[in-house]
Amino acid sequence: MKVLITGGCGFIGSHTAERFYKEGYKVYIIDNLSSGRKENLIIKHKLYEMDVEDRKCEEIFANNDFDIVIHLAAHIDAALSIEKPCLDAESNVLGLINILELSSKYNVKKFIFASSAAVYGDNEKIPLIEDDGCNPITPYGVSKLTGEKYCGLWKTIHNLDTTCLRFSNVYGPRQSIKGEGGVVSIFMNNVFNNRKLLVYGDGQQTRDFIYVEDLVDAIYKAVEFCSSDILNISTNTQVSINDLIHSIKKLHRDVEIEYTKPREGDILHSRLLNDEAIKELSWAPIYSLEKGIEKTYRWYSNYCKQNDAKVIKESKVKEKKEKKSFLRSLLPYFENLISFFIAYFLSRFSQKIGMETVFDFKLIYIIVIAILYGLKQASIAVFLSCTLFIWDIRETGHDIISLIYNINTLIYFSVYIFVGAVLGYSVDSKKFEIDSKEEALKEIKEKFDFLYDMYNESKLVRKELQDQILSSEDSFGKIYKITSTLDTLEPEKVFGQTVGVIEEIMKSKDICIFSVSKAQNYLRLISKSKESYIQVNKSIKVKDFPEIENLINTKSTFVNKDLKKSLPMMMSPIVVNEKVIAIIAIYKMEFETMSLYKQNLLKAVSSLVTSTLARAYQYDEAIYDEKYVSGTLVLKRKYFSQLLQNKIEIRQKDYADFILLRVSGSNWQDGDISYQIGKTIRELDYIGVNEKNELFVLLANTSKKEAQFVISRFNKINIDVELIEEDEYYGNLHIGTFSA
Repeated sequence: MKVLITGGCGFIGSHTAERFYKEGYKVYIIDNLSSGRKENLIIKHKLYEMDVEDRKCEEIFANNDFDIVIHLAAHIDAALSIEKPCLDAESNVLGLINILELSSKYNVKKFIFASSAAVYGDNEKIPLIEDDGCNPITPYGVSKLTGEKYCGLWKTIHNLDTTCLRFSNVYGPRQSIKGEGGVVSIFMNNVFNNRKLLVYGDGQQTRDFIYVEDLVDAIYKAVEFCSSDILNISTNTQVSINDLIHSIKKLHRDVEIEYTKPREGDILHSRLLNDEAIKELSWAPIYSLEKGIEKTYRWYSNYCKQNDAKVIKESKVKEKKEKKSFLRSLLPYFENLISFFIAYFLSRFSQKIGMETVFDFKLIYIIVIAILYGLKQASIAVFLSCTLFIWDIRETGHDIISLIYNINTLIYFSVYIFVGAVLGYSVDSKKFEIDSKEEALKEIKEKFDFLYDMYNESKLVRKELQDQILSSEDSFGKIYKITSTLDTLEPEKVFGQTVGVIEEIMKSKDICIFSVSKAQNYLRLISKSKESYIQVNKSIKVKDFPEIENLINTKSTFVNKDLKKSLPMMMSPIVVNEKVIAIIAIYKMEFETMSLYKQNLLKAVSSLVTSTLARAYQYDEAIYDEKYVSGTLVLKRKYFSQLLQNKIEIRQKDYADFILLRVSGSNWQDGDISYQIGKTIRELDYIGVNEKNELFVLLANTSKKEAQFVISRFNKINIDVELIEEDEYYGNLHIGTFSA
């Protein structure tokens, strides 16, 4: 079974992941690593580094059939939630809604939401039960209570099995000093850094502390057994801060304590009744405070020893980097100053030889600095040049006051300022534009890397499927062939090779694959078995066949139980993005082979084809701008050549023929020729260019006779095309001539 843990690299999340891994689950994690750390996990898992509110989370759900989702990801700092409530709501509410929506959409069996005792607020009743009133006093508590409401709503509306667990104050190894209920980690951190333990108030305030392993045991049992909407997960005990300090002092005697005034808004006592959890989950906490603190202390002791060496090493590296960064920031000023002195000496030299009126080295200096560094350094260069100009004038006997009224001085100054400002601003604008382009390129690369990661993950899943069924006599070689031949990101190639795969698996030589038009009102024949003698229309109206219409609407496999001659014996849809894009049709089968087993086998093949096509279309979308000539439906030469190669391979296997037409004239980019052609041809046909920028139309699954009809349609709209013969085709358009 598969479990998705959001926030799985964090304190509670990492312990939860370890527990489910030990129980035999495959563990998947979504975490933005804002508070979690990769090193918290040493088990085998798959990590997706992103926010839970990110839309790309859908790709993760679509490529993995999760059985369980445990939502632990949250903005956990209650104090910071008061300062930045929007940040708190974005992660804790919008992130939860996104994961809830995807869980219901992709049929997750169980959803666990990590709530908090913070939902009760300052409730004086002790102990608190699940039905007690909730009046949170921080945005963090409000967001958790809102999350519970959303979980209840999804359970009612979408029938998603949700359970909200209200955690009391959790402590244990790996806990950060930040966040709700972090007093244990704060004290441990202070102890090992020889700092005072700061206590707000007299230390008699109480909390319900629960060790993390007890909590994780409750989470696991909630997945297995729980049907309740809300449960308190706690020890049902009140421990004062003074008692906590006493437990720490038993392990670390040299502890200094400082008491200060109470913090405004802090609740005095907290204790959650756990009777319902004990009854519902057959669970009970087993760690006493002393035992839990001892294990936590031991972990912090080892962690601090390891971390000290790491911190020293990192601080040296950081110091070195900061030094380099500081020197690098001074470099432009240093180079500016060097350039100024060069301009100064060249200016002096030109005066001696009487060439100062020919070359103004101060102006050249300003131009060079502005081009290299932009407006900031150009301003310094202008100031230095003006200063040098005044100095030169003074040496001729003029005073500074008279320079103000000197028209030549004002002209020079104006030129220096104008050149420096214009060039500096232009260079800064260009740099800003380049930075923006690089940022956009970085985003595109991240998107591509994410999609490619999804693709590789799907390959691994197929590989696992292959390994699982290798021992099956009936499926050996068949599934292997599917996983190997359909391993491509090109939709045309997938369709072309699918026919041969299905022929071998279904033991039929009468296979056809139809594409479904965007309006879902027509089927277009893409490819069919080379040895088939059946006569199939290349275009079929969906409304003429209620069975096909029903298949498209229900997205279910069709079996021709009434043996209607006009229909295939079996049909299976290929569904991508909730829409039927193609149909696999088997026209002839032996009657005794029309079993439920064969239906399931066809479904399995269709699913594998669907999975491959979904990735292929995602990849196609990602490179759309790169693939087509801007503003047109014309394939660039590199991609048109790949398409031709695929069509040649398919034709050589006799699955489908094609015709190539060349459009007369080379000015197709100037007018609307490509647009007119796109309106005339079918969805299965393509437009592309070769290395000579000649325009071609590829007519899929078309004979020469049928091509004449298309040519006549082009002639009617004043577009001249010619059919390319076999020898000319290989001579001019073969893949070898289409180098990228």
